[in-house]
Amino acid sequence: MSSRIDIPARRKRIWQQYQALRPLIFEMLKAQAFLRGSVYELRTRCGKPSCACRRGPRHHRWVLSESHQGRTRLRVVPVAAMERWQRWAVSYREFRRRRAQIVKLTRGILESLDAIERAQRRAPGG
Repeated sequence: MSSRIDIPARRKRIWQQYQALRPLIFEMLKAQAFLRGSVYELRTRCGKPSCACRRGPRHHRWVLSESHQGRTRLRVVPVAAMERWQRWAVSYREFRRRRAQIVKLTRGILESLDAIERAQRRAPGG
């Protein structure tokens, strides 16, 4: 015996989730340019025995870290483009965050619709 579901509550939840989708989709469609990956400052030692980085501050440069075919790749960010690349990387993270929210809301809508369907399904002749 299946438990009874509250169909009006499910319908209300579907409408709420549907209404939450609109601003997310609107923001995603406004997205201009983005860059997949993260931009950060990398500090390293070069390994030369006579270099000052062995006993003092490390060398530093800004890099873009991105995953490509399962491997992490680092690309040096041109100094003139650093702020732009950072903005693009942030835009990409926001785009992916909103996409995940859309997936979650859509999945919730589908689960509620499936529950309503199961609750309203009748056997033939019954």
